[in-house]
Amino acid sequence: MRVEYESKCDLYCIDNEKTVKAEVLNFRQGDGLTAYIAESKLHMKYNKRHDLYIGTLMGMEFQTKGPEYWEVYQGRNR
Repeated sequence: MRVEYESKCDLYCIDNEKTVKAEVLNFRQGDGLTAYIAESKLHMKYNKRHDLYIGTLMGMEFQTKGPEYWEVYQGRNR
């Protein structure tokens, strides 16, 4: 089984209360997320308590639920 995810996700900026679209570079469910926003990489860590990925860039804090993802099963059917 492998996990595939969408190439974009919504990031919410806590400081200015705006939502922006970001390109997802790397996503590990329940661990971390790397997004590309404003020509900069944003590394986000998973916060289990709030079920969010949280990170800071340019002095602003961003949060997201992560990209939409789905599981792909390979080989024999179960």
